[in-house]
Amino acid sequence: MYRWLLLLAVLVAALLGLAIGVLNPDPVALDLGLVQPSLPLGGLVLIVFAAGTVCGLLLFWLMFDLPARVRRRAAGRGKGNATGLPVQND
Repeated sequence: MYRWLLLLAVLVAALLGLAIGVLNPDPVALDLGLVQPSLPLGGLVLIVFAAGTVCGLLLFWLMFDLPARVRRRAAGRGKGNATGLPVQND
């Protein structure tokens, strides 16, 4: 089931990208200081969307996923016993 949903999401994203590219063919000059590339507006929109998605996923990983992994690893190392209380060595 998961594979079908993923395939459907990829197909919808590809169709939306194609529609955006076809509906916005006008060239746009992007001034980046040293270089000034000329791209179609649809391509530029898709590039900016992809860059935003990558930045958002990176921030999610840095702020939520990575600290949770560190906490789980630290909790696994200092387990003690099954009750959660520290082990007393006599």
